[in-house]
Amino acid sequence: MSSWLREAAAVFVKDWRSEFRSRIALNTLGLFALSTLVLVSFSLGPLGASPLGAVVLPAVLWIILLFAATAGLPRLFVAEEETHTATALRLAATPSALFCGKLFYGCALILALEIITTPLFLAMMQLPVQSPLKLIAALAAGGIGLAAASTLIAAMVAQARGRGTLFAVLLFPVLIPLLVIVVALTREAVSGEPAAVSFSHLLVYDGSIVVAGFMLFPPMWNP
Repeated sequence: MSSWLREAAAVFVKDWRSEFRSRIALNTLGLFALSTLVLVSFSLGPLGASPLGAVVLPAVLWIILLFAATAGLPRLFVAEEETHTATALRLAATPSALFCGKLFYGCALILALEIITTPLFLAMMQLPVQSPLKLIAALAAGGIGLAAASTLIAAMVAQARGRGTLFAVLLFPVLIPLLVIVVALTREAVSGEPAAVSFSHLLVYDGSIVVAGFMLFPPMWNP
């Protein structure tokens, strides 16, 4: 294994060890998603049984995932500044390896959030899925795009004042194309009808955000 991969893996393992000690991100994501899910379920009822459910509920699912992620992922780099470990990371890891480790950590958090939230959402809303494989692919690729954009914006605002508000202001415009694509693909997986966008659009978005992250993160981390 190259030194670059060892550095990225070390960052990934360090973040998970820190998370298992504090459980801040896991608790924030889980509690926000579950409380929102219960609220939506009581407000809308079993909407999946009606024809309107296949149109509305895919958007509701991604709104829940988006706001749960934005509640937990801003701390990706804030924790390093608060615990004064940012300087040690600058000395111990190359910026690209650090971004890669943080990105995989964010992807793992989003994946865990989707594994918990999506089955509960489908069951509580009684929403049938015509193509489960398409739904899994849309959730996986959408989760990567959501984690990549959140990691990049979290690095931008880590040292700023009012970073919570700034994170949301900068992140939402970046995520609008992603949400349009994943909602359309999720709607296609649920209804079985062709979507206005293809899966390749989602892969292009993911690739663009990841490449932009690797290009922009080094000068932001070591200005």
